[in-house]
Amino acid sequence: MAFTSFHFFVFFPLVIILFYLCPSRFRWMLLLAASMIFYLVFSWQCLLLLLGLSLLNYVIGMRIVAPDGHIRKGIYISGIVLNILFLAFFKYFRFIGPDLRKIADALHLYYPQQILEIIFPLGISFFIFTAVSYLIDIKKKVLVPEKNAGILATYFLFFPKLIQGPIERAGRVIPQFMQNYRFDYDDATAGLKLMAWGFFKKLVIADRLAVVVNGVYSHPGDYNGLTLITATVFFAFQIYADFSGYTDIAVGASRMMGIRIMQNFRAPYLADSVKDFWNRWHISLSQWLRDYLFLPVSYAVSRRLKNDRYLGLKTEHWIYLTAAIITFLICGIWHGVGWNFAAWGGLFALYLSFAQLTIKRRRKINRWAGLTTRPRLLKTLQILITFVLITFAWIFFRAENLAGAFTVIANSFKGWSHTGISDSVKVLSDMGLNSHELILALLGILVLLTADRLSETKEIFLRIMNQPVLLRWAIYYAIILAIIFYGVFEKRPFIYQQF
Repeated sequence: MAFTSFHFFVFFPLVIILFYLCPSRFRWMLLLAASMIFYLVFSWQCLLLLLGLSLLNYVIGMRIVAPDGHIRKGIYISGIVLNILFLAFFKYFRFIGPDLRKIADALHLYYPQQILEIIFPLGISFFIFTAVSYLIDIKKKVLVPEKNAGILATYFLFFPKLIQGPIERAGRVIPQFMQNYRFDYDDATAGLKLMAWGFFKKLVIADRLAVVVNGVYSHPGDYNGLTLITATVFFAFQIYADFSGYTDIAVGASRMMGIRIMQNFRAPYLADSVKDFWNRWHISLSQWLRDYLFLPVSYAVSRRLKNDRYLGLKTEHWIYLTAAIITFLICGIWHGVGWNFAAWGGLFALYLSFAQLTIKRRRKINRWAGLTTRPRLLKTLQILITFVLITFAWIFFRAENLAGAFTVIANSFKGWSHTGISDSVKVLSDMGLNSHELILALLGILVLLTADRLSETKEIFLRIMNQPVLLRWAIYYAIILAIIFYGVFEKRPFIYQQF
C-alpha cells in the first residue's frame, strides 16, 4: 500500500497500537505480519516471490560459513549471482518480453505470457541490494548469519523501507527488532513530525510540480526556452521532495516504534561539488555503491597497475577514473533500461572524473580570481554551478528516451525573444497550475530550501522545538493545514517505486 493511501492511514495506527500491546520478544512477528499485509495490497504473487527470496538468502547466508569458520566461496559467489540474476530478470524482462515472445512464436515454443508479465515486484531493487549487502558482510566476517529465518525476513521486508529504502545494513537493523523498547513520548512525537514533513514534501510540493513536469516532458518537442528550463528545474525539486518525503515518512514511522533507520538525504542542493552531492543524495545507495562497488573496483585496479604513470596520468587517477566510470554506469543502468539512464550515469562519471583531474588547476583559478579570500562568494558559486550540473543531468533521467533528452536540450536554446518568453509564461499558466498554484509551488520550493539551509547546522525540528510555544505550534499547524488544503490527492505514485 502507498504511504499516501487511505489504507495506510488506517493500517499504521493499528500497527502502532498492536506493537506496544505485544510483548517485545514477539514484536518481530508482528512487524513481519504487518509488512506482509502492507505488501499484499500491491500483489500476493510478488509477496510470495519476496518471501521465497528471503528464504533463499537465509539458506545461502547460513551455508556461506563452514563449521570450521571458513567461508565457502562457491556458495557465496552463487548467492551473489543468483540475486543479481533475479534483479536483472524482473527489472528488464518487461522491456525484452515482447521480443522474447516473437522468438517463441517463430520457433513454436510455449511462452508463459500471463505468468511472466504480471510479475514485477515493487521494491525489488532495494530488496536485492539489501540481500547482496547481507551476504557480502557475512563473507567479510563483519556480520554473523541470522539464525532465525523469520527475523531475517522481517529485516528484508520491514514495511517502512521495503519499497524505496533506505538500503539498511543488517548489523544495524536486525538487533533493533529484539530490543525491549518502551513507548517514548519524544520519539513518538518526533516520528509524527517527520512523517508530517514527508507528507508535506510529497503532496504539497512534489505532486504539484509534477503537473508541469509531466505535461512538458510528455511532449518536449512542443515546447522551448523558458518552459523547458522551468520544467527541468521543477523536476529537480519534484524528485527531491518526492523521494526525501518518502524517506521522512519511513524514518518517522520507524522511529515511532523505537527503530532507527538512516536518513537518506542531507540538503543535497546545497552541495558545493558533485562528489558532495552524492554524499548528501540517496545516502544509503551512495554508501552501498562506495562499499560494494567503487572500493572493490579500486582495489582490483590498483593491484594490476604497477607503474606510477600511464599515458601521462598518475596511477591514482586511473584507479579513480576506472572505479567512477564503472560505478556510475552501473548506477545508471540500475535505475532503468534505456540509453538515457546510461547517459545519466555516464554524465556523473564524467563530472567526477573531470573534478578529479582538475583539482589543482581549479584551485589556481580560484586564487587568481581572488575567490579564495572571499569564501562565502566561492561557496555560493560552487553551489550554483553544482546545481546547474545536477539539473542538467536530470534531463536524461526524466526524459522518456535519449532522443527526448536531446530534444529538451536543443529546444532549451530556442524561444528567448521577448515574444517567446511571454509565450512560455502563458504556456506554464495553461499547464494545469493557475497563478495561485504556481506561486504556491514556488513557495514550497523556498520552504524546502530554507529548511535544508537551517538543518545544515542543526536538525530543523530541533530548531523548531527551541522556539516559543506559540510559534512552534503555529509551524506544526501550518504544515498540517497546508497538507489538508493544498495537498494534491490524486494518487500519484512515488517516483522511486519504479526502481
